[in-house]
Amino acid sequence: MLIGDKVRLRALERSDLPAVVRWMNDPGVTEHLLNAPLTGLQEMEAWYEGNIGSNDRLLAILDPRGDLVGYCGISRLEWEDRRCNLWITIGECDAWDKGYGTDTVRTMLRYLFDELNLNRVSLTVAEDNARAIRVYERCGFIREGIARKARFKYGTYRNDVTMAIVKEAWGR
Repeated sequence: MLIGDKVRLRALERSDLPAVVRWMNDPGVTEHLLNAPLTGLQEMEAWYEGNIGSNDRLLAILDPRGDLVGYCGISRLEWEDRRCNLWITIGECDAWDKGYGTDTVRTMLRYLFDELNLNRVSLTVAEDNARAIRVYERCGFIREGIARKARFKYGTYRNDVTMAIVKEAWGR
């Protein structure tokens, strides 16, 4: 378990999947997510099973009471180059704007840089997801580029922003 100031992160468990399915079917939650297909429990279980034994890490985000409020993870972990991609979703809307996202990102960066000894963490975020971009910038991520009209969602093309942080720039 990873302990932050406001959150605790633990391995995502099969029993967490019904909440994830609920979040992935909530337009308020998925509005800014890059990849959030409508999915049922069977598809979510197949996704979960497909990640077991991979280099990807799937973590549940627990609030101070121990309630599940979101999930996060890393993908494309490349040991040779000491880098990975980070992603996060706070799925419980009443948990928004309480600092859980920022604390989750900081806790993950501490784990990735200090424990896994990675050198670079990157992510992609929808350009119109101002809340997430503020969180990432607050944690030290730098905008590195824009992929113009990279995603077709809600009947329009949207830009994606690539952001990253390197270990030497991380302020803890």
